[in-house]
Amino acid sequence: MQFKPTALLLAGVMAASSCTHSPFSPSQRDPQSVNVALPYDARRGSPAEYDAGAPADSKWIELFGSTPNYRALGVEALGGTAKTDEKFRWEFGPMWYRGRLTPESVKVFVVGQEGAQDENVSNRAFTGSTGTRTQRFLNHLGIHRSYLFLNTFVYTINGQLEDDPRFKWIEQGEESPIVEYRHKLFDNMMVTNANTVALFMGVGSGGKASLATWINARGGKCSTAWELKNCDTRGMKQWFKENRGIEVKNDILAIGVPHPGGANPNLGGDAAMENIKAGFSGAAQRVAAYKVANKNWLPQDIDEKATPEELIARLQAGYTYKGYAPIPFRDFAFNTNWRMGSEGTTSNRWGANSIQVYSDAGAYNDKNSQFPYKPQDLDSGMNEKKTALIGMGPRDLPYESPRYYAGKWSADRPDFDYGPCGYLRYDQGACALSEALVSWPNMKNLGINYISHDSFGYFGTYRGRGKGAQVYVVMDQTSHDDFFSARAVTGAEGQKLQAMLNRAGVGLNYFIQRSLPVDTLGMNTGDLVAGATKPEMTAVYKRIYEIVARNSDIKAVVAVGPVAKAIVDSLQLSGVQIVQLQDLNSLTADNEAIRMISQALGTQAGIYNGELMTIPREDLPYHSRWWMGSSGDRGYRGENYSQGNYYRVYAPQWVSRLYPLSLTKEEKEDLAAKMKKHVKQ
Repeated sequence: MQFKPTALLLAGVMAASSCTHSPFSPSQRDPQSVNVALPYDARRGSPAEYDAGAPADSKWIELFGSTPNYRALGVEALGGTAKTDEKFRWEFGPMWYRGRLTPESVKVFVVGQEGAQDENVSNRAFTGSTGTRTQRFLNHLGIHRSYLFLNTFVYTINGQLEDDPRFKWIEQGEESPIVEYRHKLFDNMMVTNANTVALFMGVGSGGKASLATWINARGGKCSTAWELKNCDTRGMKQWFKENRGIEVKNDILAIGVPHPGGANPNLGGDAAMENIKAGFSGAAQRVAAYKVANKNWLPQDIDEKATPEELIARLQAGYTYKGYAPIPFRDFAFNTNWRMGSEGTTSNRWGANSIQVYSDAGAYNDKNSQFPYKPQDLDSGMNEKKTALIGMGPRDLPYESPRYYAGKWSADRPDFDYGPCGYLRYDQGACALSEALVSWPNMKNLGINYISHDSFGYFGTYRGRGKGAQVYVVMDQTSHDDFFSARAVTGAEGQKLQAMLNRAGVGLNYFIQRSLPVDTLGMNTGDLVAGATKPEMTAVYKRIYEIVARNSDIKAVVAVGPVAKAIVDSLQLSGVQIVQLQDLNSLTADNEAIRMISQALGTQAGIYNGELMTIPREDLPYHSRWWMGSSGDRGYRGENYSQGNYYRVYAPQWVSRLYPLSLTKEEKEDLAAKMKKHVKQ
């Protein structure tokens, strides 16, 4: 029969308290390593690898948390009407970067305007068609990981870059608030990679212009003409020494290439493609010549299989512009669906407030699947005006990630989840927990007939902390939000669970595991239970639990749903309190569960009335927008056609109705004065 969350099953078993385990070691690896059953492109590395985000003690935290008010600046500077003529797409927020944020890890710095729907889904720049084409070029140079991509604008643009002098000033005027912010980002790249950065690369007219503007503002001499061939960066060394107190080690070559998106039939077609091919080929030749003349310049990455001599020969042989190179898993947040960065574009917009992702068996802009037109917004904790979520700061925006507030930020309690390995592992590949969370057997061979296409991989496997947990939750899938949030049970039922954990006084001391790491919503419950309790699956569940338990003091284990109950039973745990719920639809059972958890933890139980609570930012990956994990279910699976090949995410309606946050009086006056000085009316 199909599982419908209506019946109630509640059982509690009191036992002796568990012991405290030794702290998590950043170097700890699981001797079982990784055994991934689903097929994936080995060129991407291991699915256990991921990008944790900016190091806790880095300047990036402050910079990314201090984004200018793009919406209001666009409307004010361009003379548009709020919400009708806005230049920047905003419902899905900004995307700042892709690549390395750790010190001395960047050899190639890439700038362009590549923020579109794929980037909005992945929360990383350059992950769609242009990103994978540029990735192939970098790989040709022997660079597979030592890069950083930053955008000309951190928000996506409605339409193309324009010749409007007001827009050109906003884009490249040295006193433009957006340019000033961009230069802070670029400066930080240089300061933190003074010993390693060797190559600048501008992609498209916006990327080349942004590089040239910055180079000129920092002591160099650069023109965008002829793909940056006349850029002289030597003066930058003196500028950074005098103004930032750093010694830039390498001579830096600047190259430019046309934007790969220019080959779109609507933009240029065959003629544009020939220009793109010539541009990439010319850039590769310049790199080859510079490398031959400077043997120690731009050393190849450890991933490069060619010897240095073979690499030189390859560079001299030239570059053919064709195809893509997949983006490594290490460039994405843990458990980002595997379609992101796997080839070219893998998603498309459905209006301003919705994006649809398709499998490698699906198609771009497919219209046959059925989705809700406007999913209902639920209150997961909003202010009285219904314009912000409880917990947001005074300058926070619901379509951005949390902003930086001096004195509030703490590396010990960051406002995002660094991933299964914790913040000490942000640039060290993988750890025992991340490896265990992707090491699943062939589930279909065990009778687990999931719906999601294999190309999406595993997603939403966990949420919370693998170190210091006191409550361990196993919960059945209840929505498709996890596909987009990359964390377990973040939809409406997950928001109920969050409120319950809050009433039990758990704080953030929990680890939540979803029963199965693929989409099984709507499948036969009996079959799922039978498959999930096979020895091969039980071994994985035990492995995950034991890794968390080694680094935690688990006092209660909570199972929500019939599959979760069967999994917890199969673990045969002792020394902890077991709490089992068939679902979260009975207030009587919910409050009894809260009482039992509180008793195990020695906390004071509160009364739960069925409310939702927004998922804490500490549970979600770096740069998750505020509305993710709020307002009920935001993710949906396409139904009645090619099921499992299409998933769609919706911004909440209350977010889409928001007008721009107004500029302050001082900001308006400053902008007007600068534009009067620099822009001819």
